[in-house]
Amino acid sequence: MIALNIGKVTYDTTIPMDNFPVENSKNILNEKLEASGGSASNVAYLLAKWNVDSYFAGIVGYDENGTNIKKELDTNHVHTNFMEINYEKKTTTTIILANKANNSRTQLMVEPEVYHLKKYDYDITPEIIYSDGYEYSATQAALNKFPNAISILGAGLNYADEKEVVALAKYAKYVIFSLEFACKVTRMTVDPTNGSHLFNLYKELQEKFPNSINIVTLHNQGVLYAIDTAVRVMPTIEVKEIDRTGAGDIFDGAFIYGLDKEYDLEKCLRIANIAAALSTTKYGAKASVPLLSDVIHEYEQRFGPIDAVQSQAPSPETNNSVQQPVPDQVPVQPNNNKNQGNP
Repeated sequence: MIALNIGKVTYDTTIPMDNFPVENSKNILNEKLEASGGSASNVAYLLAKWNVDSYFAGIVGYDENGTNIKKELDTNHVHTNFMEINYEKKTTTTIILANKANNSRTQLMVEPEVYHLKKYDYDITPEIIYSDGYEYSATQAALNKFPNAISILGAGLNYADEKEVVALAKYAKYVIFSLEFACKVTRMTVDPTNGSHLFNLYKELQEKFPNSINIVTLHNQGVLYAIDTAVRVMPTIEVKEIDRTGAGDIFDGAFIYGLDKEYDLEKCLRIANIAAALSTTKYGAKASVPLLSDVIHEYEQRFGPIDAVQSQAPSPETNNSVQQPVPDQVPVQPNNNKNQGNP
């Protein structure tokens, strides 16, 4: 399959620090990671690394950072045919302070002026279209030109306009919400460990976006979804987390990989859950993209052969090779108090 990924790209500098810097202090550091960032860029990168025919449509400025971004994507087999250069602007840059003491991330985005793609002449026929919501017009053009493509929207609290993301969500087949963005669009306050809160949140999302398959990532609590109207939570795997930069993007990319392989929804979610969790054990976004072989290994340790018929795959409870098996799914029960989960 061909995957077309549309959206934001930045040049990221991740700086791991023992503690968050004190104001008016001088800090001497001995490491930093530099790479391209942005959700659609990260998704395109993962798909290419996992042997999916992956294209990226985004825009950079006319500077060294823009050149480095294109070189990085090209080197890792991402097609940059639809990547544009704004010769009057500089590339958006992001500095990420990763606090080792509590695993927090503080992001500083330097974007002198917002600019967007101007060309939407896609001369490929993608079977999959992914958008992070930033390039609204370019995404709409692709969705209209390729109505038979599987469309996925990454709806996170990032750089995209909320109204545009909500508008795109009405056209996407799959919408992968971050918990923060799901709470924002539903105007709800949600405890991700509270089943009633999660049930009410999903119900609100389904009412607001009835034509989409809605998915909500819950950080280290797993993922919220539904099968045949039954709302469920799939727990994540336990890892030693140090940095969540790019974890949501890696979830999205791994989920798309599952779609590319024509796996069912729950198998796609298992793969995405595992990939996102593994990514949090390293700093940075692209630097933390796990090897496909590692993800498959983790999957098969828990659920059996990844390409086996699902009904034949051993359940987590019967897979004796796993010391701490992860439950496949946990049903989320409704609560009669309709106000629960609201501010």
